[in-house]
Amino acid sequence: MKKHVTSSLFTGMLLLAAATSQAQTSFRIGPRVGFNQSFGGFEYPGDNYLKVTNSSRSGAEVGVAAQIGLGTHWAVQPALLYSQKGFAFEEDAYDAPYNYTYHGEYSFRFNYLTVPLNLLYSTGEGGQGFQVFAGPYVGLLLGGKYTSSQSGRYGSGASSGRSGKGDVEAGDTYDNTPDGPYVSKGLDAGLQGGIGYGFAGGFQVQAGYSQGLRDLGAKYAPGVTTRTPPTYRNHAFQFSVAYLFGPKS
Repeated sequence: MKKHVTSSLFTGMLLLAAATSQAQTSFRIGPRVGFNQSFGGFEYPGDNYLKVTNSSRSGAEVGVAAQIGLGTHWAVQPALLYSQKGFAFEEDAYDAPYNYTYHGEYSFRFNYLTVPLNLLYSTGEGGQGFQVFAGPYVGLLLGGKYTSSQSGRYGSGASSGRSGKGDVEAGDTYDNTPDGPYVSKGLDAGLQGGIGYGFAGGFQVQAGYSQGLRDLGAKYAPGVTTRTPPTYRNHAFQFSVAYLFGPKS
C-alpha cells in the first residue's frame, strides 16, 4: 500500500509539472531543510481516572521542494520530505480507597515521508518578497522510536516501577505486549499554512503551522483491554529554508 500511494504521489507531481510547463509557467526545484516543534494532544477519551499532561518534541525535516509559477504572483509549491514528528506526555493517577498511585512518562518519535502541496502568493514576481501559503499534506509513517517509564505505590507502601523502549510501527491494531513495538496508524493527513520570504536568486525562508486531521491512535487488539484506545493527532510549528534553482519568472 505504501509503495502504491508513494508512486501515485510522484506521478501526480510529475503530471502537474508537465501541465504547468506547457502553460509557459516557471519551474524551480532545490533542497529544503527545516525544523519541527511538534505535539500530539494525546488523551484517553472518556477516562477520568488518568490525568494526562502533554508536551512537545523537536525534530528535523529534509528533502526537495519545487515551485511552479502560475503567473506573476501565484505559484504551487509541492515538496517531498523526510519529516520527524512526535510528542511526549506524562500520566498520573490516584485512587484513594485503594491507596494506589501511578506515574508514567512516555516519549515518541515518528518518522514520516511527507508530501505537502501549498498554494503560494508573493508580493514580488516569481516568488520573491513577502509570501503567504496554505494547502494540504499527506504523510506515510516509516517507523520511529519510543521510550517509557512507569512507577507506582500500592497499599502498604510496596513500590514498583519499570522502563522500556522500542520501535514504532505503522498499523491499525496495537497488542500492547511488553517491550513490543508501539503501533500508530500509517497514514497522516492534514492542512498547513504560514508566511515566508523569497529572496532574489532562489533563497527562501518559511515559517508555518500544520494541523493533522486524522486520529492516529490504533485500536487495541481483541482481548487486550476493554478501555477505549487513546487518540492523538500531529500538530507542528515548522521553520524551513530552501534554495530553488531555475528561472525566477
